[in-house]
Amino acid sequence: MPPIERGQEGKFPQRELAGKRGAGYWRRLVELAERAGAPIESDGAAHSPERRRLLKLLGASMALAGLPACTREPQETLVPYVQRPEMLVPGRPRYYASAAIVAGYAQGVLAESCEGRPIKLEGNPDHPASLGACDAVAQASVLSLYDPDRSAAVRHRGAIASSGELLRELDDRRRQWNATRGRGLAFVTGTITSPSQRAHIDALRQRWPRARWYLHEPVDRSGVFAGSRILFGQPLEPRYHFEQVQVAATLDADFMQAQPGFLRHARDFTARRRPRDNSDDLARLYAIESTPGVTGANADHRRGLPYAQIEDAARQLAIALDIAVAAPIEKPLPEHWVKALATDLQRHPGAALVIPGDQQPAAVHALAHAINRKLDAFGSTVEWMQPVAYDAAAQSPAELVAAVNAGEIDSLVIIDSNPVYSVPADLNFSKTFRKIPWRLHWGEYLDETAKLCHWHIPAAHALETWGDARAYDGSAALLQPLIQPLHGGLSALQFLQMLESGKKGESLALLQDFWKTQYSGDDFEHFWRRSLRDGLVPESAATTVNTEISPGWLQKLPAPEPAPQGLTLQFRPDPALWDGRHANNGWLQEMPRPLTTLTWDNALLISPQLAAAEKLRDGSLVKLNSGGHTLAVPVLIMPGQPERAVTLHLGYGRTAAGRVGDGVGVSAYQLRSSQNPWAAPATIKATGAQQTLALTQVHHSIEGRDLIRTADLDRYRQNPAFAQHPAPELSLYPEPEPLPQSQDRHAWGMVIDLSACIGCNGCVTACQAENNIPVVGADEVARGHDMHWLRVDRYFPDPPTEPQPRTTFQPVPCMHCENAPCEYVCPVGATMHSGDGLNQMIYQRCVGTRYCSQNCPYKVRRFNWFDYTGSGAAHPALPPLQNPDVTVRARGVMEKCTYCVQRIASVRRDAETEHRPIREGELQTACQQACPTQAIVFGDLARSDSSVKALRASPLNYAMLEDRNTRPRTTYLAAVHNPNPELEDD
Repeated sequence: MPPIERGQEGKFPQRELAGKRGAGYWRRLVELAERAGAPIESDGAAHSPERRRLLKLLGASMALAGLPACTREPQETLVPYVQRPEMLVPGRPRYYASAAIVAGYAQGVLAESCEGRPIKLEGNPDHPASLGACDAVAQASVLSLYDPDRSAAVRHRGAIASSGELLRELDDRRRQWNATRGRGLAFVTGTITSPSQRAHIDALRQRWPRARWYLHEPVDRSGVFAGSRILFGQPLEPRYHFEQVQVAATLDADFMQAQPGFLRHARDFTARRRPRDNSDDLARLYAIESTPGVTGANADHRRGLPYAQIEDAARQLAIALDIAVAAPIEKPLPEHWVKALATDLQRHPGAALVIPGDQQPAAVHALAHAINRKLDAFGSTVEWMQPVAYDAAAQSPAELVAAVNAGEIDSLVIIDSNPVYSVPADLNFSKTFRKIPWRLHWGEYLDETAKLCHWHIPAAHALETWGDARAYDGSAALLQPLIQPLHGGLSALQFLQMLESGKKGESLALLQDFWKTQYSGDDFEHFWRRSLRDGLVPESAATTVNTEISPGWLQKLPAPEPAPQGLTLQFRPDPALWDGRHANNGWLQEMPRPLTTLTWDNALLISPQLAAAEKLRDGSLVKLNSGGHTLAVPVLIMPGQPERAVTLHLGYGRTAAGRVGDGVGVSAYQLRSSQNPWAAPATIKATGAQQTLALTQVHHSIEGRDLIRTADLDRYRQNPAFAQHPAPELSLYPEPEPLPQSQDRHAWGMVIDLSACIGCNGCVTACQAENNIPVVGADEVARGHDMHWLRVDRYFPDPPTEPQPRTTFQPVPCMHCENAPCEYVCPVGATMHSGDGLNQMIYQRCVGTRYCSQNCPYKVRRFNWFDYTGSGAAHPALPPLQNPDVTVRARGVMEKCTYCVQRIASVRRDAETEHRPIREGELQTACQQACPTQAIVFGDLARSDSSVKALRASPLNYAMLEDRNTRPRTTYLAAVHNPNPELEDD
């Protein structure tokens, strides 16, 4: 449904500045005297002033009697709505379908609105890109909505200016562009998947045909389209169907986290790898990657190779499948490994798939899809469509620099891009940029590029405006506003309309005008409302293209090159900040990165072997040199990192991100080359200095403890109950009451499937958004004071120096033990057991002894050491963002996971109102709802038909530290892997 109509809001009544008795009144009089120029010397008698001093004060008061600040403000009545919106129930949230833009592509979301303010995003179960899941970046976008550092005014040469001044100058420029048909005019944009924006851009191109368009996307996908041009003779985009894949192999592709459609891909493929759904036939995954990632960590077989050798590995695999490509000069993969992989792929024609990484060069993409053609994958596990976000006419930043230096550009319009920060250093873009006589920037922040522009126009947030965007499969979603623009920014359509006509127009009208041209039916209003309600334009997905491989594609492949000698520096987008556009988001800065668990910094990832050779340890500062530029950066030892390759993530080292993001980490763009943007030769030299890294997990291995339980598929088939260990028979605790059998009583529990958890940390951010969890900063995280109620531990096998380690992830919320050790030691009864099995915290009772944390074997409790939410905090809480159903905790209390008890209470109230029991699946925790792979299952153990009860009965089910006899309500399904028996030594 379209958003509710919001009325005007009144003002809060003014609070009195001081009391009328005692010391407060005296302090106020002293303040008034100082303002009047008659300061008073204190003699310590604050409550009994002398007569002379009192007369002096009264004189000061009379002198200030006429000032407004000294008069009492009249009381004002708070009026929430002039006209109450229809169907609004105070205290009950409403949900609206919209879309979040992640790396340029749309993900369907449901935005939760509490009385006119959006507070949380959930995945839209009807959207093909999300299916109800929501990643960390989309979850955190609601925090960016309330960011006080967002741009709030039009600026001219750094000073606040009026819209009228801007429009007058644009009129002059427009006349000049009309006269020259756009000669000298240039545009710079990022990835644009919006159909309506593309239509406006096409109109501008027709109006000014001599204008130039440049695409600057730091994490680009040019290799995808260049590879398809080699293979098919035209740029096309692959659409994968992982729900049909039985055997998959990746060539540096992190399709579960870093490629368009990753939520859907992770969901579909993991569903084929869960023993609870496929006990006899698990899908198998091989990963060849240059940097350990989420996808490789979940592979059955993994090989780490430097970036340049991924193409050599692709050639090896192609030759093993009888494709006549030139052999690599060096063979990085063992022959028996390649042969086993090729044979396994050939055994599954039509159900096999090879996935190239987006950042790999065109040759890898062409080779990968030639292999897919050989495996009969076309039309089954992969289809082809016209690109969602490809612009054949757009040029590169290098071409822009050349045009500026040649004097061919006199006007530059930058649309939501930050090239001054993120263009590779070898182009010296910042210096060239200043040569352009007239520069205009439209974006949400006054960033590095905006500060060097003559004009800056603030952009509206995606939750503040109307718009549209396409998903990975081409399907279009409508964006609708949940709130009036907080800073008066313009939507993209309004900005483009302003460039074209000098009038910004209404965002809704502009969007509707475009979709009226796309709709051929008779009832546009019905089509419009249906699209808004569903969050998806019906039948808008891209149609598949019939493809035939060009006969001469082999001749278009570049010749094999020798592997580079020495050390290779590799660049990767950050899992949270991406290319740096989210640097001012505290939730994302503090989200532990998958595999590394690093927060608030980027570190140079090095292999254990290289660390031993160079005598480095975590946090050792090194001088990293590449392309004539040098950075001082701390190192972080990463098991599975190729021995002669190091990796540095993009997105850090910002200087104009805002108060949160400025000065965090180092900028990898300073070492990046436009010719080789993803890998370059490098050297490192230890400095002897040490830097503290804010890690949330330091240890790699389980050190002999029985925390996680895993097995290969053959062992699982032989002994399905391998994870079951005998429970202790003797206990000092009283036996717990049997689970209730009445439908009026519940027994809440959770099961986490370790075979399905991919370690993406989306659940961590979802929990933070739902439960008002504060941001504490790097120093506090480094001291072990992080406040997340949910953590995702990751473990590597012993020893961690193994070159190809297998990784297992384990989410750890509160276990909600039936025999809870925390409850017996609390001296004030702040932690108690509820009738439905929850271990609850009563914040008003907690006095901060921390005995409960010391007695918890799972270490899932968090203590508010300082005021992390107040106005004096380093990262104060934003009141409009707070979930009103969750208490905002004060300093000095213990807090932890509550199984989202506020959601339990809400669903229970609804059921009681409707005189029915709670339905199975009606209640979901925030972490469960966000999980893309459905690894987290929550429900009522008292119901015979509940999913969580069925999973508790699985032979794979076990409890962590069950020998402590805590009887946790949170249990796990042991992880089962499906390695190839032909690679037993891998």
